[in-house]
Amino acid sequence: MRERTPGTRQQIKETVYPAEKPVTAFASLIDQERPVQLLTAVLSGGNLPHAFLFTGLEGIGKKTAALAFAMSCNCMELELFPHHAPAAGIRPPSIDPCGRCRSCKKIISGHHPDIILIEPAGDMIKVDQIRALSDRLALKPYEAAKRVIIIRDAHKFNTEAGNTLLKTLEEPPEHTLFILTALQASDMLPTIVSRCQQVRFNPISRKFLATYVERHYPETAAQADVIASMARGSLTCADSMAQTRWMERRNWIIREMEAFPSYSIMECLAFAETLSKHKDWVPAAFEIMKNWLRDIAVYHARPEKIINRDLMDQIEAAARRMTSDSLTFKFKAIEQAERDMKSNANLRLGLDALIIMLSKGN
Repeated sequence: MRERTPGTRQQIKETVYPAEKPVTAFASLIDQERPVQLLTAVLSGGNLPHAFLFTGLEGIGKKTAALAFAMSCNCMELELFPHHAPAAGIRPPSIDPCGRCRSCKKIISGHHPDIILIEPAGDMIKVDQIRALSDRLALKPYEAAKRVIIIRDAHKFNTEAGNTLLKTLEEPPEHTLFILTALQASDMLPTIVSRCQQVRFNPISRKFLATYVERHYPETAAQADVIASMARGSLTCADSMAQTRWMERRNWIIREMEAFPSYSIMECLAFAETLSKHKDWVPAAFEIMKNWLRDIAVYHARPEKIINRDLMDQIEAAARRMTSDSLTFKFKAIEQAERDMKSNANLRLGLDALIIMLSKGN
């Protein structure tokens, strides 16, 4: 008897834009017209590759697109890839999954046994995960017309895991499609990349992000443009900023940065201590600091590129006061602190050193 296998428990995120579009899996992707066109064209043609590689920064819809594709492949109303041989040349007029059939509902709820999600265990995807996947792939799909394996953050394979997956990609099981997602193809084994059809996802435009924030978070509508600029094309980042007290943190960090030159050493170290107690804030704090310095640097030449648009008066005053050498020195100090943090250096000591360097005049 074939053993039932657990399905992924992840769900498609409901982020529909614009509101007047029908709520389908592909319509939930924001500002990704070209990737959607490529994927729907492949579905309409009926000739699927064995593997896709979706690349692009975090939070722009790669996983959502992978689940949408899996839904279309297995939608019982579409029957794009039925178990029986389809009539030659006949394809449905639309490839949007219905979202209503048993297969679609299972995928949306994360309970489809043949839609398998692999994610990093800690900081990497380990060989044991890929070996366990290979054992499952030795069995036929339980009920899907197309079994879909979604591997998130495929740039985090360790060497052994990557080589193990490569063997499977070289001889893929029947009725099985792999969808890998990664930040960029250059971070992966070239031999894996060469066996995938690549689809590049775009950063979401600031205009789309601002409109999204205004519609979904009306209480933060006044800061929508700033959030959209700071999110750098990522819907996930925009959601996080709108849902937390991010604007307050940004204002606090900028206010402290501006005050550092007038602070005593003890006051500077007090700021570093506060930040070190909230380690999860630190990467965002570094980004806020860099964006602030960048805004000051571009104020005279490219004011339209300013990110913190609501602080133009403060940026103008800082631009009159700070020299380009000072801006460069401070920017490099923040970049070094970021590198130190990634190499697991002592966080508190690194922050102490950084804040003291940032306090050195204008």
